[in-house]
Amino acid sequence: MRWRWLQFFPAALLALAAGAAAPPAQQEPAAPVVRLDEILAAHPLREGDSQSSVELLRGQGVSAHLIQVRSRVRPHFHKDHGETVYLLEGSGIFILGDRAYPVKAGSLLMIPRGMIHSYEAKQPTKVLSLFDPPFDPADRVFVDQPAATP
Repeated sequence: MRWRWLQFFPAALLALAAGAAAPPAQQEPAAPVVRLDEILAAHPLREGDSQSSVELLRGQGVSAHLIQVRSRVRPHFHKDHGETVYLLEGSGIFILGDRAYPVKAGSLLMIPRGMIHSYEAKQPTKVLSLFDPPFDPADRVFVDQPAATP
């Protein structure tokens, strides 16, 4: 009676082997809630970097990114993306097309597809940036642009 469990051993071994050969379980979808303080603590702007970007969330029609800027964002446009930017912290000059806009924490900007834009930080800046449709780095086109007029 003590060794009765041995009769189940071959079946258990087969079950384990089958589990090892089974395809991996589907990955759980990302949580629909993120905490910016935790993201900032995990992804600080490194010494010597002028900017960084962390994707926070991605859905079928939009993606959300935390972007940190120490000095500037080069002039560029997005062929297929609209972008909405909310300044969480910092201040600077946001250049949209041929116009310059002073911005600070609490400012909200909408950037249409195809519009050349850039940013000159007066202070280190943190923004929440929403892309519609979700961001694709191949969609960003850097350009040389003359200075904007205030």
